[in-house]
Amino acid sequence: MDDASAAVKRAGSAADTEEDFSTVPTTTAASENGLEDLSISETDSNTRVTPGDTTSSAAAAVGTQANVNDAVPSPAPARGADEPAAPASRADTASLGTGASGLVLFDLTACFSPHTVKTLLDLKLLNVGYERQRLTFVQVRNELASRVADNVTVPALELSDGSHIVDSWNIAEYLERRHPQGYRVFGDSATKRLAAMLNQFGKTVLAPHIGPLAQKGVHAMLDKESASYFADVKIGKARWAKVSAMTPAERDAHVQQAIAKLEVVNAMLTCEGGADSTPAPPVAGSTASTPLVDSATNGRRASKSVWLAGGDEPTHADFVLFGWYVFTRAAGAKTAREIWHAHKPIAKWVQALEAWAGDLAHDFV
Repeated sequence: MDDASAAVKRAGSAADTEEDFSTVPTTTAASENGLEDLSISETDSNTRVTPGDTTSSAAAAVGTQANVNDAVPSPAPARGADEPAAPASRADTASLGTGASGLVLFDLTACFSPHTVKTLLDLKLLNVGYERQRLTFVQVRNELASRVADNVTVPALELSDGSHIVDSWNIAEYLERRHPQGYRVFGDSATKRLAAMLNQFGKTVLAPHIGPLAQKGVHAMLDKESASYFADVKIGKARWAKVSAMTPAERDAHVQQAIAKLEVVNAMLTCEGGADSTPAPPVAGSTASTPLVDSATNGRRASKSVWLAGGDEPTHADFVLFGWYVFTRAAGAKTAREIWHAHKPIAKWVQALEAWAGDLAHDFV
């Protein structure tokens, strides 16, 4: 390990973007080549601690500095559209406006992390303004750790009163409860549960296959000091050697496994009709030659929602999965297209979310 990597390792944990490439087990057993268990996961340092928990490692980690995640509400059912936001503090009022003066978002220099993508899109959904500070891995582990807490990861928010919220799920729940239109983040409890499930689906089902494909691309984006830390500390030298030596056959196996895992998402997008579904039979009063139309579409055939939970706009559930698409792009356009365009409904969903993201989409890797 070189001097730069050693200095970074002494500064804190090896988690920077809610990810630990070397220690978190997955539901997929490690293969002989050791690649399938290269997971991307939130670490214990980002796990919410209940008020009475004073003994766990998570409790100790969260307590390393005051005002970290203090603003995050307790777990609760999703906020409905008719439910008012929680009483806003001065920090909330100053932080959640459309201007960029009250909120700071800490992110990485290259936008590849599936977790930072979630937060960027949550903020766009609610039209929240922010100052974006983009850091290298080394700056996260040293400068941001000194500013927030030793176990800090990105995305992280700094509110106008100097307090911080760490972890994309914590940020989503904060926005849901404190922003006047925060109910749009999840929409309802069914969608919130879907988002939570997709969080775990990404970390335990997709990551073991997308991770090994994307990590070489991520390494190539980094500055020299951060690249050394990424390979030697964050992933680990032994595993980095396996990723670097991946054969074409191993690469193709990961691609096919990722496509297979996404079949469950394809089923979600087609269960109410769609490109890969059997057309629904006509209802009473219609004929096979007279398709049902929606007056709001000017006589065009009524279309199904493209979003994972239905509805007129995407939610945090969409952003969770889309983050893994963005991360896959670090493996190259060919690999991303192979995986995410293998199922026509998923390809349509990806294209719709890229269009919805607007200028942000140009910033993704």
